[in-house]
Amino acid sequence: MLSFLALAAVMSCDDTDSEEFSLDTNSSGEIVLSPEINTFEVTETNGADLAERFSWNRITFETPVQIDYQLEMDLESGDFSSPAVLGANNSTNAAVTYNALNDAALGLGAEPGSASNFKLRVKATTASAAVNPVFSNEVTAVITPFEAYPFKPLYFVGAATEPGWNNGDGNGETNPALYVDINDVNKHYYTGYFNADAFKILSNLGMWQPQYGERNGAVGVNDGAGNDPNVFSAPTAGYYDFTIDVTGVTNDSEGSSSFSMVPNTTAAAAPTFTSIAIIGAATPNGWNDPDTDLTQSTFDPHKWVGRDIILIAGEMKIRAENDWTNSWGDATSAYAGQGNNNNDPNITVKAGTYDIFFNDLDGSFLLIPQE
Repeated sequence: MLSFLALAAVMSCDDTDSEEFSLDTNSSGEIVLSPEINTFEVTETNGADLAERFSWNRITFETPVQIDYQLEMDLESGDFSSPAVLGANNSTNAAVTYNALNDAALGLGAEPGSASNFKLRVKATTASAAVNPVFSNEVTAVITPFEAYPFKPLYFVGAATEPGWNNGDGNGETNPALYVDINDVNKHYYTGYFNADAFKILSNLGMWQPQYGERNGAVGVNDGAGNDPNVFSAPTAGYYDFTIDVTGVTNDSEGSSSFSMVPNTTAAAAPTFTSIAIIGAATPNGWNDPDTDLTQSTFDPHKWVGRDIILIAGEMKIRAENDWTNSWGDATSAYAGQGNNNNDPNITVKAGTYDIFFNDLDGSFLLIPQE
């Protein structure tokens, strides 16, 4: 996952020798930064690649002193009061990676997947606070940042679950997803109906590995280079709370993993709805009717899913029966959460095409980006 926290660049200098410069306290030196116009699109695969080598000329002052240069970036509308720093050295160029541009753009508030306008400049300083900095011209950059999906979805397979022993290859990859703990990406949970039978967990639909199951009372995995773990089981048909923690699980170790399968004594009597839908500025029809309906499971009436739903950046909410009597939201994450059906906050989503999973038993929802 690309970092929001560190603004870094791969620095490359064509001259590593320390040089002396003359000092002009009137800051009459001029720095010219190039190239003047730049367009960059960050992707999942080009992060470590060189995006651009920005260069500038040295300035000369009267009194010998070392000059340090800092390449800064800000929003087109910004004033460089809190810039992102793409590089700092005493040379005349900075080689900046796509990762560095991505971190800077996201840190300045850019929306992933959307092009935003920025400006860059060079700031030259000396060790003396009495000397005013010298600034270069400003150049423009259009950057489309990328944000990796923060979760690793897991899906059910097996006779105890809705798809049976279909790994997704023969059903359009429609296996139900487990919900995620937004505070720990290794923890997943699911409250719902199970047949009295066995099941396993997959991470790549259409493939049998990686495959999670029971091993030595904890969780085991076959990632394709190991042996299949045992099955999980529902002893009788009914509603269960299933949790799984895959922390540290490898082919050879169960790590600190765990799972539990606990009967849920209230779900069978929970009310069922005839429609569940999303509504809001991020959805196809905005805050207006008609809502964008999700599809109810025929296996468990409390499970709902919407496939390949196009959302724009904005807010949305989940509600029942095209009415606000029962509605769910959670502003904690753009991709997952758990509503309380009690005047919940709106869900702030990012633009993209998603499969949307919702459980009306506990208000859990999960948005999974689709290619």
